[in-house]
Amino acid sequence: MNAIVRPLLVVITVVGLSLLAGCATHPELRPYTAQEVRQLRLEALQRHGLSLDAYERQRAVIIRADQAEMAASSEQSVDGFSG
Repeated sequence: MNAIVRPLLVVITVVGLSLLAGCATHPELRPYTAQEVRQLRLEALQRHGLSLDAYERQRAVIIRADQAEMAASSEQSVDGFSG
């Protein structure tokens, strides 16, 4: 019985350690996309507990800033194609 228990214990230990080592690795970092940043801003705004008027004003500011940023990036892409 001891001949079976010892290898089984070693296998369980190795599997457990490899599982813990896999959980300890961090995912690769990457920059947020513009859409993710916008979504994070809107979610953070919802958690502030503002009145409806203040919420709508802040939401409009975020959306306007995103639209202006999108317009500026589209102008840059058009300028890049003009050669």
